[in-house]
Formats: sequence, C-alpha cells, structure tokens
Amino acid sequence: MSEVLKMAEAVAAELADYHAEVLFFPEFELRELEEMRVAVVPVGTEYKNLSRSSHEELLRVQIGFLKRGCEDELPQLLQTVEGLGLSFLNQKLAGAVCVCVAYNPIYSPEHLRERGQFTSVIELTFKQIKP
Repeated sequence: MSEVLKMAEAVAAELADYHAEVLFFPEFELRELEEMRVAVVPVGTEYKNLSRSSHEELLRVQIGFLKRGCEDELPQLLQTVEGLGLSFLNQKLAGAVCVCVAYNPIYSPEHLRERGQFTSVIELTFKQIKP
C-alpha cells in the first residue's frame, strides 16, 4: 500500500470522533452537510536526498471540513479547525512525524457567502527518514 495512503488512513483514524473518512473525490451536496463532514485526502509524496545513503520522505495529507453554516458560526468553527490542526503538529503517526500544519484556506468566504457552506482545508506534512 502507498505510504501516503497509509498516512491518510492514520489521520482519519485519529479523527474518528468526527467520523472522518478517506476520500479520493470529496464532493457533497449541501443537504448532506447538516453535521460536520470530514474528508481526508492523500495529496502527495516528496523525496529529498539527505546523503548518498539516505533520504527523507515527506507525505502530504489534506483534511477538509465541510458544514452547512453561517457567518455567526464562523468563530466557533475556526476555533475547532485550528485546534484540530495544531493537535497534529509533532504527533507521530504511521512511522512519521507531523512537521507542518497549514490552513489553506482556513475558510472559504465564497462558499460561505454563495452556498451557506463552511469549507476549511488543513494540509499536514509528515516526515519519514528512509535509509
């Protein structure tokens, strides 16, 4: 199995309280978003040479948070998403450590305004050292 897919499954398992699921094509109808939906997507792998005999492997996973919402709910939703993202920093999962947490976007103003949908994406980068 792909290392980035293993990592995505480990991240989804960590977010089991939110019923997170690994999805390759996360698309939802607004009516499906009464409760927060959490989608974990394997994004990519990057290899960097450290020496002649070793390299590091960077695994990137995105977590999408989607919920029907309005502007009044934004402060609480942002607090939830930021807290969840930071909880992964320096955490070890599936033989790698989370070295970077990025929110891109922390929320989508367009989705909120046009669809009444809160959309937030966290990108986690995990580092593995491979001899």
